[in-house]
Order: sequence, then C-alpha cells, then structure tokens
Amino acid sequence: MSESEDVVVPKVSPTPEKKEKKQAPVDPFDASDFNSVEFVNRIFPNEQSLAGLDPLIQNLRVRIRRVDNEILVAVRQQSTSGHRAQQDLDNAKRAIQDLFARIRDIQGKAEQSELMVQEICRDIKKLDYAKKNLTATITALRRLSMLMSAVEQLEQMASRRMYREAANMLEAVNQLASHFDGFKAIPRICEMRAKIGTIRLMLRSSIFKDFEGLAALDTERDCSVEMAELSGACAAVDALDPYVRDELLGDICNKEMTAYTQVFSQTGEMSRLDRTERRYAWFKRQLRAKEEVWQLFPPSWRVPKMLCMYFCKITRAHLSMILDSSSEKEQGEGAVRVLLEALHKTLEFEQDLEERFG
Repeated sequence: MSESEDVVVPKVSPTPEKKEKKQAPVDPFDASDFNSVEFVNRIFPNEQSLAGLDPLIQNLRVRIRRVDNEILVAVRQQSTSGHRAQQDLDNAKRAIQDLFARIRDIQGKAEQSELMVQEICRDIKKLDYAKKNLTATITALRRLSMLMSAVEQLEQMASRRMYREAANMLEAVNQLASHFDGFKAIPRICEMRAKIGTIRLMLRSSIFKDFEGLAALDTERDCSVEMAELSGACAAVDALDPYVRDELLGDICNKEMTAYTQVFSQTGEMSRLDRTERRYAWFKRQLRAKEEVWQLFPPSWRVPKMLCMYFCKITRAHLSMILDSSSEKEQGEGAVRVLLEALHKTLEFEQDLEERFG
C-alpha cells in the first residue's frame, strides 16, 4: 500500500435514529458522539478480521505523516502570513505618517495661499481706492476746467448785457460750483468763487439799472427790443439768488407807486375822502395801460398782484390818515354819506381784485 493512499474506513450503517437526520457526517471521527471502542469493534468484529490489522496500522501511519506535513506547511504559512501582516502593518503606519506629512504640507500651503490671497485682496483694495481717487480727481479737474470756461463766458455775457444767454450760463455755473462746496479752503477755488460773486454783483447792477427805465416805456411805440432785453433780464434774475427778485420787484412797485402818491398826496385836492373812487379808477387805468409791460415778467412773479398789494397798503394808510385828520365840522350827515360811498366803492374794488387775482 502506498503512502498516498488513505485509510479505508468501513461504512457504518446508520441507526434508525440517524436516518431521520438530513445528512450524516462523512468522517466518523468528526461525529460528536464518536466512541472509539464501538468504532474498533465495528472494524474488527471477529478474529478473522484481525488479519487486516497490520495494513490498517500502516495506513494510519501514512495518514499521520501526511497530517503532520500538512500541519507543518500550515504553521509555515501562518508564520509567513504573520511576518507579512507585520510588514503590511508597518507599511500602513508609514503610509499614514506620509499621509499626515502631506496633510500638514497641504495645510501649510493652504495657510500660505490664504495669506497670499489676503495680501492680494489688500493690494486690490488699495488699487481700487487709488482708482476711485484718480477718477474723482480727473472728474474734479474736468469740472474745474468747465467751470473756468463757463465763468469766462458768463463774464463776457454779463458785460454785453446778454441776459438770456447769461441766465442759462449762470445756471450751469451754479451747478458746476456746487461740486466744489467741499473745497472752499483751496486758494484756486476761493478765487473762482470770488470771481463768480463779482460777476453776480455786476449782473445785478446792470439789471437794476436797465429796469429803471421801465416806468418810461411807452407802449404806443415799438419797444420790442427793450422789452425782450428786460424779459431776458428776468430770466437772469431767476438764476440769481431769490432775494434779488424780491428786491427788484419791490423797487419796481415802489417806482410805480411814486406817481400815485404824487397825484393823491395827503394834502392835495385828490386826498379828500370823496375822491376815493378816483384812486381805484387810476389804478385800473395803470394796469390796463401797461398790460403789455407786465407780460414781459414771468407769470410766477405775479407782478400785477404785487402792484395791487402795494397800492392797497398805501391807500389804506392814506384813508386812515384822512379819517383821523377829519375835524368835527366835517362830521355830519354829509360826511356819513361820503364815508358810505367810499366804503361801497372800496368793496366793489375788492370784488374786482378778487375776480382778477383770485
């Protein structure tokens, strides 16, 4: 019998209890209820069967050697596997250390990149601020150049009494000058603002001088040139400070009322109370006679209404003084009748004004 042959174990017929099991164990030595005595008795049930004892022993020895070889191979493989596992573990540790080193390197580079990005952002902000400042400087210089040119043109227009053109240019100068309100400490800007103020005063003086001849305008002759010039002057006044318009209107109204105070003086024949109706008639004639003159003023100025207010104030003062200065001899039924008549005409005049200006 060769060593490669395995031990022939006789088949044991299963007991009735074992038949109920689905699958019996292949090797009887692996059975949980293995009994060596019973196993030997089954192999050698009688004396004649002992003739096969030596071959069985030889077969068992071969099997033992085979099992020993298998155990030796398994032990060697296990030793090799353990050494390899240690090597794998060491390699894993080294890989982890390398990974940590790479992570630290990446983290350091990330921090450096973050610092670099922050520095770049700071540089970009500085450049952005520089760009904004440069743009603001260029814009300011451009506006200053435009302002200087506009001031020169305004000065020429004011000296030539080109009022309507000067009005448009003055609005442009005012708008450009407003951009330099925060630069009043700069000498060049101070000089420019002083020059603008001088031109304003020159323009105001010329306009007031031209309006002095307003009362002498004769609507029966052709005064279109003078009226067009004064209309342009009104536009220039609107471009000046608001108080200039109020001052000009007050001057015009006072000059228009000069003739009224001369005709209806407090001591003349026309100052009597029974001449009150003539006061109102005179004012209505003045409004109608100079209706074309009043049209040269902008509607927002409401010059006729301003004249009416001045007339009413002066008339009220005159009538109050007349009533206060009346003597006892002048008082009586006739005086009452005159007073009632004056009151009636005054109410009618007020109603006319309401219809005209209300």
